[in-house]
Amino acid sequence: MQPKKPMLLVESPEADMPATRRALDNLGIDERVLWTAVPEAFAYLKGHGQQRPCVVLLSVDESGDRLATLRTIKQDDQLRSIPVVVLGPSGNRDMVDESFGLGAAGYMGKSEDSQELCATMRTLYQYWSLSELPK
Repeated sequence: MQPKKPMLLVESPEADMPATRRALDNLGIDERVLWTAVPEAFAYLKGHGQQRPCVVLLSVDESGDRLATLRTIKQDDQLRSIPVVVLGPSGNRDMVDESFGLGAAGYMGKSEDSQELCATMRTLYQYWSLSELPK
């Protein structure tokens, strides 16, 4: 089942994305995922005529202001209705709580295990393929 809209994967400069990209490629859904770094994400999301994503997958790690992008999206009147799922370190309870406190639609731990990461990405893809979305 194809999402009605593409997913947008936003990676911080510190995030290790090759494993996530490989997982999406292995699932055969990489063509429905748009890739961008943090600075370009806002230009894409605010772009006139651009198709809005069904979900933003925000990949973060434990360094810097890891949730600044989430905070900015949820504070913007034009963007706050876009669901954001944080892909962050497993077992970081503080980051999970902070993510939901800022309005994240979900938090998924990034596993070092490639099969577990594929299962996580498959679940995300299936859920957002079925979910009703705001206008």
